[in-house]
Amino acid sequence: MRKLNPKTLTAALAVAVSVALPAAAQDASGPILFTNVNVFDGVNEALITNANVVVTDNLITAVSTEPLAVAGGRVIDGGGRTLMPGLIEGHAHIMLHTDPVQLLISQDTFEQGARAAKRANDYLMSGFTTVRDMGGNCFGVKRAIDADVFSGPRIYCGGAGIGQTSGHGDFRMPSDGHPVLDGPEFGGTANRYKHTLIADGADDVRRTVRELLFRGASHIKILAGGGVTSFTDPLQAAQYTHEELKAAVEEATRYGTYVTVHAQLNNSVSNALDAGVRVIEHGLVLEEDTVKRMKELGVFYSPQAFLPLQDVSGNPQFQAPIQQAKLAIVAEGTRNAFDLARKYELKILWGTDVFGSDEIFKNFTKEFAFRDEFWSPIEQMQQVTGNNAQVLALSGLKNPYPDAPLGVIQSGAYADIILVNGDPTTDIKLLMDAERNIDLIMKDGVIYKNTVK
Repeated sequence: MRKLNPKTLTAALAVAVSVALPAAAQDASGPILFTNVNVFDGVNEALITNANVVVTDNLITAVSTEPLAVAGGRVIDGGGRTLMPGLIEGHAHIMLHTDPVQLLISQDTFEQGARAAKRANDYLMSGFTTVRDMGGNCFGVKRAIDADVFSGPRIYCGGAGIGQTSGHGDFRMPSDGHPVLDGPEFGGTANRYKHTLIADGADDVRRTVRELLFRGASHIKILAGGGVTSFTDPLQAAQYTHEELKAAVEEATRYGTYVTVHAQLNNSVSNALDAGVRVIEHGLVLEEDTVKRMKELGVFYSPQAFLPLQDVSGNPQFQAPIQQAKLAIVAEGTRNAFDLARKYELKILWGTDVFGSDEIFKNFTKEFAFRDEFWSPIEQMQQVTGNNAQVLALSGLKNPYPDAPLGVIQSGAYADIILVNGDPTTDIKLLMDAERNIDLIMKDGVIYKNTVK
C-alpha cells in the first residue's frame, strides 16, 4: 500500500479516513475464472456468448468461448449473466456533493472530504469503476482511494475548472473581493477551496494550467462560455479570447494531455474548435456547420440528457429564476443538437454532470432512460465504456492509470468488470438499478460486491 504524504493530502481526508463505508473489498487469493457469461467487450455490438473470462491479479488475462481452467484459483459461474466493463462516468463532480450554497458557505474542508468519500463509494456501488471528474479539488480524494484508504472508483481528476472573471466559474458573493486584486483569502470560497480558479489573460491562464498539472491533473477543463448554474454571466456570452484558449491548449499539449471545455452554445463551441480543443462538454445549442467541423476534427462530444430534458421548473439543481431561464434555452436546443450529433456520427461520451445532495445523486442513472430516446442500448453501452475510455486515454503522459486499457473486456486490460443480471443490450434500464441488477462489481481485480458467489 502506498503511504500517504500528510503534506500533500488535504485535511479533508482526515475525516474521510474515519468514515465507515459499506464496500468491503474481497481480495482474490489466485486467478478468478468467470464461466457461462455473455460478454460485451466495450466496443463491438455483438455479444460473445457462452464465454469464459480469466482475471489474474488486476488484469484480464483470457477471454474465450473455449473451456478454460485456473490452477489454485476461484470459479464464478455467471449463470448466463452479461459480463461487461465497469461503467465510466464521463462528467462527474465528486467534490460537489451538496447544495452549492451549503458547500461554499457552511462546509469546511473536513466535511467536504468526508462527503466526497461517501460519494465516491456510491459511484462504485452503482457499477461505475471510473469517473472523469470535470471540476473540483478532487486530488486528495483520488490519492486516498488509490492508497486503499476507502473504496471508490478510479478518478481522472482535472482539478479546478479554469474561468475568467465574471465567467461561469466565478461563484463569488457580492461581498467578496477578487482573488488577484485583493488576495486569494478574499476571493471567494470556490476559488479558495480550488474547486474553480479565476484566470485572466493568456499568461495567467498558462500559469494556472501549469499549477493544475503540478497538482496532478490528468486533463484541463476551461470554462469557455456561459453556464446555467452561474449568476453573473449570460448564457450567450462566449468566454475567453482565442489567445487565452490557445494558451491553455498549448500548455496541456506540452505535457502530453488535452483540454476540454464547458461550452453550451454554438459560439463558445466554435471558439474552442478554433483553439484546438479536443472535447466539448455540453454543447447543447449547436448549428450544423459546427457539428460538421467537430466530425472533421475528430472532436469528442460529451453531452447530457437528464439535466436539460427533465422538467425544468421542478429541477432541484436550478431553482433560481435566472437558472431556470438559462436551462430553458439549453433544453430547447438539446434535441436538435442530438439529432445533428447522430447525423454526423460524432464520437459520443456518456456523462451526467450530476452535482448536489444524495437525494439528487440517487437519480443520476436516469441518464440511461433519457438517452434511450436518441441512442440504442448498445450505443449507450459503447458510450459508457469504450468511448469514454478513449477520452481517458487522451491524458497521455498525465494518465494516472497508464499500464493497461480501460473500458474493454480483452486480454491485457484492467480487470474492471461488472456482471449484469439480464441483457442490457435489449434493456438499457437494467443499468439504472445496480442494487437489483448488477450482481458483481470488480475494480482492479478486487471484488467489491458479489451476490453471485
